[in-house]
Amino acid sequence: MLKKLKPLQLLILGYILFITFGTFLLLLPFSHRGSLSFTDAFFTSTSAVCVTGLIVKDTAHFFTPFGKLVILLLLQIGGIGYMTVATLLLFVLKGKMSLKFRITAVQSFPELTFSSMKTFFSTIILITAIMELTGTVLLFAGFNKLYSPEKALFYSVFNSVSAFCNAGFSTFAESLVPFRESVLIVLTIAFLIIAGGIGFYVYIDIFARYVKKTKSRLSLHTKSVFFTTFILLLTGTVLFFIFDYKEALYGLSLKSKLLQAFFQAVTTRTAGFNTIDQARLSPFGALYTMFLMFVGGSPGGTAGGIKTTTILAVILWQFSYIRGKSNTTLYSYKIPERQIKKAFSVFVLSGFTVLLATLLVSITEAQQIKIHGLTPYLFEIFSAFGTVGLSFGSFKSPFVSLSHDFTIPGKWIIILTMLTGKVGVLSLAFSMIEGKKGQIDYPEGHYVVG
Repeated sequence: MLKKLKPLQLLILGYILFITFGTFLLLLPFSHRGSLSFTDAFFTSTSAVCVTGLIVKDTAHFFTPFGKLVILLLLQIGGIGYMTVATLLLFVLKGKMSLKFRITAVQSFPELTFSSMKTFFSTIILITAIMELTGTVLLFAGFNKLYSPEKALFYSVFNSVSAFCNAGFSTFAESLVPFRESVLIVLTIAFLIIAGGIGFYVYIDIFARYVKKTKSRLSLHTKSVFFTTFILLLTGTVLFFIFDYKEALYGLSLKSKLLQAFFQAVTTRTAGFNTIDQARLSPFGALYTMFLMFVGGSPGGTAGGIKTTTILAVILWQFSYIRGKSNTTLYSYKIPERQIKKAFSVFVLSGFTVLLATLLVSITEAQQIKIHGLTPYLFEIFSAFGTVGLSFGSFKSPFVSLSHDFTIPGKWIIILTMLTGKVGVLSLAFSMIEGKKGQIDYPEGHYVVG
């Protein structure tokens, strides 16, 4: 039966199997304290593998050290991609890879080729180890002042891995709120989020340009990632500081307001850690947070969302079209038409996915939406699709996401939304629809738009 599956279907099946395996580990009696339903265990495992961070159980108190270790392993595998681990294991063990396995591995990262597989996946592991180790050391310097060395080390490792993987799971019930005045802890987490979100393609390009010196200049991809990331972080920081100065940032010192505004701009890029109460965001702050969660990070990294290069391509094409230009250019390069079409496909399908999830949730959670309004639930859906983890929080229980209050059907809608966001809307669409072997050229018809 597996032989009949397409590579993309195998890729999705792999994620489902990892999620299911994690679910049964979390259901073990020594993984948690108190009762845990199958749906809540599956939700937690999905959130970890999809590096989202939405929680229906308080990670800090509900799960035992073993349960936290399971979550840590799931989010680490989900962050770098299970195909990375599987491929490198086969290389190390000198196992033979079938053609279908190679295709599946290649399709787990856009633009990857057979010849570059070993180098690319090895680079992912090396970069991940360096970044997470650096983050652990820096966080330990902050946590060691507050906890015993053993606890400080565990907290540092867990939160460093979670931050670099853009997961949002935390060992603290209130996430980073208790540490928001610690510049070291907040900026270290922010650094890890950005480092994981810019994508491994960028690291390989920088290494080739400045270390090996095999390239004369950085690629268009790397330049566009840096440009879009900088613009989103800058505008996000400024706008959150202005519009939430007397809202979510109220009562903080000027220095702290600037720090929290910057961190909000960073964590919305699919990380999920928070230093301020998301429910206190101004209407503008909440909507802009949804936009940033929708955009997410960059291709080939640990972040989710439609990606920075996608939104940039859509905007640039739109400006080119309005100005009557036939080509879309950036930094004196032409962006290939196939990538423009792909960007628009991702943008439209992603918007449709969020809309569909919203419509379904409006049915399953109708009674609660009448009481609390649509905004918190829409925020949750954007967070799930962008694999972020930010939430207005439960109205019934402290230290958990709003998903905790959802009905069982509502929770499964969020689960499917997280999985779709992780796998990618195009990958999911291609896995479900058979491509045509040949194309028929039809005559043009009269069709009015706008």
